[in-house]
Amino acid sequence: MTHPIIVTGPQRAGSRIASHILCSDLGGVFVDELEYSLPLPERAVVQAPFLLKSVVELSFILPDAKFAFMYRNPMDIVASMERVEWYGDYCDDPNFYTTYVKHCYEYIDLLKRTLQPDRWFDIQYESLSTHPMFVYDRTGFTVKQHLPNVPHGPKLWRNDEYVRSIKG
Repeated sequence: MTHPIIVTGPQRAGSRIASHILCSDLGGVFVDELEYSLPLPERAVVQAPFLLKSVVELSFILPDAKFAFMYRNPMDIVASMERVEWYGDYCDDPNFYTTYVKHCYEYIDLLKRTLQPDRWFDIQYESLSTHPMFVYDRTGFTVKQHLPNVPHGPKLWRNDEYVRSIKG
C-alpha cells in the first residue's frame, strides 16, 4: 500500500483504532494527530481527524498519499461525543453534534467526487471489530485515553494551558 496514509473523518469515528490496525497489518509507523508535522516519516499512517479540512491541500503537497475516510454510525459518534462532553466547554447547542457529523460526511462525499479514485478508501468502523486489536469496552475512554499519566477530558485536553505545556 502507498504511504503516507491519512486516516480522517469525524472526530470520535474510530480513526485512532483504525490507524493502529493499519500500522500493525501494513508495517507502518503510527503518527498521532498531536505529533503530526511535515515531512512525515517513511510508511506513516497518520491518525488525524482534524486533517479532514486539509485533504485538498494535502493531496497536492503529498502526491503519493492515500486518504482513509472513517465511517461509523452517526448516532454512535454523537453518543461518544456526548459521553466525553466533546466541545462541551464551548458549545451547548443540542444540535451541534448531529450537525457536525452530517457536515463531515457531506464533505467526505464531495472530496470523493473530486479526488482521483485511487487516492482514497473507506474504513467502516464496524469492520474493525473482528481485528484482535479492537477494544470492545470503551466506557472508560476519554479524549486522550492512549496517553499515560496525562489528565483526561475535554477541559484539560483542549485548554490553552495544556496545549502550551505539550508544545514546551
